[in-house]
Amino acid sequence: MIKLASPDIRNEDIERVVEVLQSGSLVQGAYVKKLEDQIIKYTGTPYCSLVSSGTAALHLSLMALEIGKGDAVIVPAFTFPATANVVEVTGAEVVLCDVDLHSYVVNPGALEQTIVQNKTKNLKAVIVVHEFGYPAEIKEIAGICKKHGLFLIEDAACAFGTIANGHHPGFYSDMACYSFHPRKAITTGEGGAVVSTNENLIKKVNCLKNHGIEYTDGTMDFVAAGLNYRMTDFQAALAIGQLKRFDDELAKRKKLADMYYKLLKEQKNITLPKYHANHSWQSFMITLCAEINRHEII
Repeated sequence: MIKLASPDIRNEDIERVVEVLQSGSLVQGAYVKKLEDQIIKYTGTPYCSLVSSGTAALHLSLMALEIGKGDAVIVPAFTFPATANVVEVTGAEVVLCDVDLHSYVVNPGALEQTIVQNKTKNLKAVIVVHEFGYPAEIKEIAGICKKHGLFLIEDAACAFGTIANGHHPGFYSDMACYSFHPRKAITTGEGGAVVSTNENLIKKVNCLKNHGIEYTDGTMDFVAAGLNYRMTDFQAALAIGQLKRFDDELAKRKKLADMYYKLLKEQKNITLPKYHANHSWQSFMITLCAEINRHEII
């Protein structure tokens, strides 16, 4: 079997994990804080909260925006089920928006049309997915959301390193969510992050991911019905070195994508993904014409 991904885990990464395991302090700690700071520095997004998965990041984002029963959230019709599952879990209704055939992401025109067609519903938010790392037109989408009074969340699970309209995810939206699953370019085993330019939203995420605890003058108080979505310190330790090497990883992926374009361009039964210079290439996804048996090709 050809694996979909092979994580870039080296001896130095394993040594950091062992160091944490031997310290006896395993839950979120120094390495979680260090990785959050490194993500802030790398992406230029001022606030970051590490969590237990990309799905947890999406769920916490919806909770922080107080979305629940009676509300509706627009989600791309083509995405991993987790994007819609978190909406269902909050009790809100999923409203599907179609995606572009070649970029696999929601475009502004389709979003505007979906909003207009669902005016009778209590639309509260839009989740836009940078599918496989392709950058959606997030600046224009943010303008549409602002016009209609909707929150905007970026599902950037596949898009660490993607630049959308000049910025990393989280700049134009209320929040953006990353995944550090083993299929992603950087992995913590399971893990994720919420990033934002809004400090108050990240404070709410920090509270909700940790049993609804708020600290005042060193005193712990339970102020909300929270969850346990924390990242462990040894998971964060695993990613520290990977993030330092990430620019090389990204360059390698772009080189492979260029090779695929070159080698597959003459294949008439294959449609190649739309090219974008700021694509992070979590996957290079082709589509086959109807006459081709996908399972045979695999």
